[in-house]
Amino acid sequence: MNLENLAQMLGSFTRLSRLEANWRGKDYFVGDIAGQYSVLKHALHKAQFDPRQDRLFCTGNLIDPGIESREVLNLLMQPWFFSVLGAHELMLLDALQRGHYLHWYMAGGQWAFNQNLELKCDLVDIPPLLQTLPIAYIIEQRKYPPVGLVSAAPLKHFSEEGFIQASLVQLLDCLIGCDIANKKRRYYNELDFVIQGGEAARKSWAKGNIIGINLGAALMPQRGGLTLFKRKKLRKIIDQQLPYKAF
Repeated sequence: MNLENLAQMLGSFTRLSRLEANWRGKDYFVGDIAGQYSVLKHALHKAQFDPRQDRLFCTGNLIDPGIESREVLNLLMQPWFFSVLGAHELMLLDALQRGHYLHWYMAGGQWAFNQNLELKCDLVDIPPLLQTLPIAYIIEQRKYPPVGLVSAAPLKHFSEEGFIQASLVQLLDCLIGCDIANKKRRYYNELDFVIQGGEAARKSWAKGNIIGINLGAALMPQRGGLTLFKRKKLRKIIDQQLPYKAF
């Protein structure tokens, strides 16, 4: 995989998007979905998610290797669904726009080939949707400081200025950076906390006020899982500083 080419693609994406607080309903957060649409649908039903007033935020990597990846991509058309850009979405774009199919296939894109999709026809509506995904979100809260959201390693300065000044290589680290859980604690004083997906973990973990919620949906059904989180639960994990535990 040519990381330099992927980094160059990020030049056309919104670096940081800020959203107002949800004054009508609840906000939920989920880690990598990895094409597990039915599992996500069950979790939403269990949480009594109300699409008329609630919002769902994802850490990216919506697809791969799950066979329901196309159904997950369709969620991008829903007004209640929000996601940052993940590495797998970027590789899908690289495949559709530049013809680099092998990289995506090896990273989990087999589902599209196994379903005999005519990729440039059956997925023709997907690139414009993916291009709207920001690299990071800052989400205002009703009673608390804002929350940050990113797919992998957050920038050192998680702010409008920090994202404007970041290089494309640094932005790519927001999608593929790892090992945050093993580094020194980092605190973002302007934010309540920063949510990331990152490396799959047995349980959600916290380091400073960074919290990882990728529970390994890509490993299902043998291992891993998918859980919806509300702010109160995430704040508790931050307070407890639960350690990272790999599969």
